[in-house]
Amino acid sequence: IIFSNLKGKFLNSVPLPDNLRMQVKESGPRRNGVLEGLSYANNFKELYASMEEPLYQDGPQSAFAPNGALVRIFRFDLEGKRPTGEFAYELDPIAHKPKTENADYNNGIPDILWIGEQKFLVTERSYTSDHRGTTIKIFLADFSTAEDIKDIPSLIKYPQVKKVSKKLLLNLDDLGMYIDNVEGATLGPVLNNGNRSLILIADNNFSKKQQAQVILFEIIP
Repeated sequence: IIFSNLKGKFLNSVPLPDNLRMQVKESGPRRNGVLEGLSYANNFKELYASMEEPLYQDGPQSAFAPNGALVRIFRFDLEGKRPTGEFAYELDPIAHKPKTENADYNNGIPDILWIGEQKFLVTERSYTSDHRGTTIKIFLADFSTAEDIKDIPSLIKYPQVKKVSKKLLLNLDDLGMYIDNVEGATLGPVLNNGNRSLILIADNNFSKKQQAQVILFEIIP
């Protein structure tokens, strides 16, 4: 992970653990399913990075029914410039089955957002290519009871893993509006009533058929 200033000048870097190295065989990360979400934590002393999809050795990708698909979320010490932890997070099933035989589909994590203590807002994005829009879910994830799995090479061989707990806060399908390819989430400004805001951002993949979106929410305690 490389850090630069706003002009692109190199500032620093943090090495990745060995299990994030791409392999010729089916081991390590899947193509286009590697690190996707990033979030600072604990006064910028730590950085968390989430996988979009499971490592090969951790089990299957998300399916149309619950199948225990587990992605790893990595913790890095920015002062020591080293990885310090890994945690297992279970993905929801893919939201919509395809209508055509050659459709693409997946469900993964595009972003995570630290909100204090050991809690994060985790965004899950479910995509089916012949279904209009994407299904975006926001979960409150609690790491306090999750175990560190950095020394466990394969979750297939460790079914008793203590996962990150999660609670659904919002399924954007319930809003009745078109939602595109949400890639990022951040806390926005404090609103006039004192509540914080949450901003989601979606890109259009340079496609005329998609929409770039900035979506503002009020966080009601």
